[in-house]
Amino acid sequence: MITTKEYVSSKLPRRSPLSNKGTYGRVLLACGSGNMRGAAALATLGALRCGAGLVTLASEKCVIDALSASIFEAVWLDTDIYDMIDASDSANAVGIGCGSGNTRTTYKNIKWLMEREGAPLVIDADGLNVLAGHTDLFRKAKREIIITPHPLEFSRLCGTPVTEIQSNREEYAKRFASEYGITVLLKGRGTVITNGEEVFVNPTGSSALAKGGSGDVLCGMICAFLAQGASPLDAAVIGAYVHGLAGERLGEKISEYGVLASEIPLEAAKILKEF
Repeated sequence: MITTKEYVSSKLPRRSPLSNKGTYGRVLLACGSGNMRGAAALATLGALRCGAGLVTLASEKCVIDALSASIFEAVWLDTDIYDMIDASDSANAVGIGCGSGNTRTTYKNIKWLMEREGAPLVIDADGLNVLAGHTDLFRKAKREIIITPHPLEFSRLCGTPVTEIQSNREEYAKRFASEYGITVLLKGRGTVITNGEEVFVNPTGSSALAKGGSGDVLCGMICAFLAQGASPLDAAVIGAYVHGLAGERLGEKISEYGVLASEIPLEAAKILKEF
């Protein structure tokens, strides 16, 4: 089905005047690396602007040093594995892969998270690249999984040419989600979101989002909706719709050429007011 504003409104977690930061959940983001510090910042801002009560970024010291000077609302965690265990166990949503690098460490962290019971896990970017050839881990996962690939990342995961995937996006996404028991958000024109049973096609978005960093914001946004109680499917549907609409609105204000990924979180927060 085509996602509608009415559907998103019906599934969006609500805010209560009788609440505190604990009401809206904890997000743990394992993102960023020395040459991709911005990815961690964008995912963090996406989560903060979309309502998460507390956002913790686990990353390298150089990433934390760079970001903590400008993002004051997050909690910072140097990537010691024992600290990660504590943070993961208390989180309501976990995001990994944004700017992490296609490295052995990224693979080990994802494998460890998938094998440990806990909150839903959103895997993006290099988190997907390191899983190419290791998709059996999805079947063994002890927590709910959302993957957010663009077509090339999805091609690496399923071993199918991009052109073939693009010729039948809904069918390939649904088949993969069903086979591995996960939620798939396949990015692109008419983003497809499916849990292997229900299939949604997102109508929002524009070329304004075709810029590095946009996907990192989306990962953080989905984590925020998960932390506030949305199901994996609904969190992905809401995130894709609001993210795409933010791109449209910014493209109208600025131009589709000039939108920056760092401008998406605030625009998304303004759009949420409409719901």
